[in-house]
Amino acid sequence: MEELVYADRSDRGNLRFTGPQRAWFLHQIMTQAFEDMAPGDARDAAMITAHGRMLGYLEVAATDDALLAHFEPSLLATLPHEIRRYVFATRVEIEDVSADMGLVLLAGEGWESAAARVEGAIVHPTSSLGIPAAYLWVTDTAAALAALKENAREATEDELEAVRVAHGVPRWGYEMDLKTIPQEAGIEARAVHFDKGCYLGQEAMAKIHFRGKVNRRVVLIQSENRLERGAEVVLDGATVGKVTSVAGSRGLALVKHTVGPDAQVSVGESPARVVS
Repeated sequence: MEELVYADRSDRGNLRFTGPQRAWFLHQIMTQAFEDMAPGDARDAAMITAHGRMLGYLEVAATDDALLAHFEPSLLATLPHEIRRYVFATRVEIEDVSADMGLVLLAGEGWESAAARVEGAIVHPTSSLGIPAAYLWVTDTAAALAALKENAREATEDELEAVRVAHGVPRWGYEMDLKTIPQEAGIEARAVHFDKGCYLGQEAMAKIHFRGKVNRRVVLIQSENRLERGAEVVLDGATVGKVTSVAGSRGLALVKHTVGPDAQVSVGESPARVVS
């Protein structure tokens, strides 16, 4: 993407964590470290079961007095409940602020100067597209969009998906679901902290980490024809995976770990190649 673009993503779930133990609380139940976060820091994290399967994926930003988290709309019915299950006597308050705060995605080189023009916005850098980008937490979404129109173009979700797919970035509901282990989606570098000590699912993460591999991984696939989400990936006559995201003739697929780069595969009736 060679131009500055924005998109209203206020349909995402928004939670605000406050209280003196807010960072400690998330530190205990998520795969990421939170206790050393400073205002302005942003980190991704997964919530997993004791067996290492994912319950959800979220992005978190720190302010002076809170931790702000957002996640895919499909998790609204389940993830907040899973998080609240572990509050017990912890000094943390969890508030759903989806109705009070909007989220605007700003992407492309120079997003920082454009973000500075949005009055009162809380800037939340994101790696969800694989290019320079940030979410802006705002209390007046309409005003934020109007301010951004002066220097940026509104992007469609199809355009943003094409960028994400091209850069091989996994997304909840596509490459990640309730059956996924974080290492299968390849998110461990940005969402898993292996040295922070005990947390929910830590033992399973450590075993996989030191074993050195998982049974599946996300790859980028290129074809000469349009790909279809859900299509089987076949190598040497055997099904080795499934397409999880598509953008025209390019797609992401979750395949067996034995499928290497440059493998010649077929997707549906179309020949394709594993790019990475």
